[in-house]
Amino acid sequence: MPCGGCGKPMPAGGTICLHCGWDLSAVLARPPRPPLARRLLAGGWRLPVYGLLLALPVLGFVRLQASGPGPDLPTTLRWLAFGDDGRAAELLTIHRMHEIGAAASRYMVRENELPPFDGDWASALAPSATAAVRGWIPLLFLGADSEMAPASVREMYEVRAVDGWGRPYRLQATVLPRDRPAAEQPLVAADLEAGLQTSFFDREAPDLDHGEWLRLELTSNGRDGEPGTGDDLRFLSYIQVGHVFRLLYDPEEVQQRVERAYTLGRQYFRLEGSRFDLVDARLLAEYRLTSLH
Repeated sequence: MPCGGCGKPMPAGGTICLHCGWDLSAVLARPPRPPLARRLLAGGWRLPVYGLLLALPVLGFVRLQASGPGPDLPTTLRWLAFGDDGRAAELLTIHRMHEIGAAASRYMVRENELPPFDGDWASALAPSATAAVRGWIPLLFLGADSEMAPASVREMYEVRAVDGWGRPYRLQATVLPRDRPAAEQPLVAADLEAGLQTSFFDREAPDLDHGEWLRLELTSNGRDGEPGTGDDLRFLSYIQVGHVFRLLYDPEEVQQRVERAYTLGRQYFRLEGSRFDLVDARLLAEYRLTSLH
């Protein structure tokens, strides 16, 4: 028979090859390796099962870091296992929409002119974003240096030209004609009838008949990436160019109003098409911050 080590003929009745030292008796004494199925049935199943049990909480924690907890335990567990169905991306989208409107308002307060909305408009508005003007103090009042905030939180307070899915917004900026009352402009009248808000909870109508106003409309194609479908997100904002003050105003009051408008980014806005609102978006930002610090 040939040697199992070098292939040369072995001596008759011999168990050790004279050429390479291969030992036939050691091979015969070694039991054959059982099939994989038999080994799994004998207890080898523990390794993949235990590994999966250890990996699932880690994977779930990573998912939860992005989406935040659900409204109840079953929803949270479902998000841990299967993802949040685009919830985090949607909240990031509407938060960025609000930030773009706020940055445009700050730009117009500071420059007293319309911001450029052609070309790289995001770079022009970036210095007026909340993260640049106020740091991340608006979140939990823990610090003013935006570099201290985690990237997942900081990105919600920056001006970017893309939504939470990484796709460009559709933007339409229209300066309202000053020679026509708001009630005589059908589109504006419809917006006012639908209602605008100045904060997360307060509704208020802007005085469009005084001063110069910009109507800013931001649209995201939503989760499916297709325009004109049911999951499109639309953010509408009315922003005053500069500020109009009456004569004989107290200079200190004027300064306070201008500083407040610049700090907050004064705008009258409405969000359409989202399953959530800006309160949900801020809660996600707070969760990301507190879960990492």
